[in-house]
Amino acid sequence: MPANTEDRRNRCRRQAVLGVVLFGLLQLACGAAFAALCSIPGLPRWTVTLFAALAIFCAALMIPALMVLRQRLKEIEGGELDEALKY
Repeated sequence: MPANTEDRRNRCRRQAVLGVVLFGLLQLACGAAFAALCSIPGLPRWTVTLFAALAIFCAALMIPALMVLRQRLKEIEGGELDEALKY
């Protein structure tokens, strides 16, 4: 395999992982903000429940993101991008 192809694959892997890491940091910040909103005294019960559910939802979004990352890494390893560049 030419070094150029391997370099391209490494770059694509790094970009895919970086995208998921940045997404995870954003979701962590959103979840922390919603969790902090839950601790405001005097809020009605329904708003505390809403903010808690949103915080959990932000954390749960990491599961599909990791699944998509795994699929993307398989595509990169399989050489689908290299095949597409031939055309």
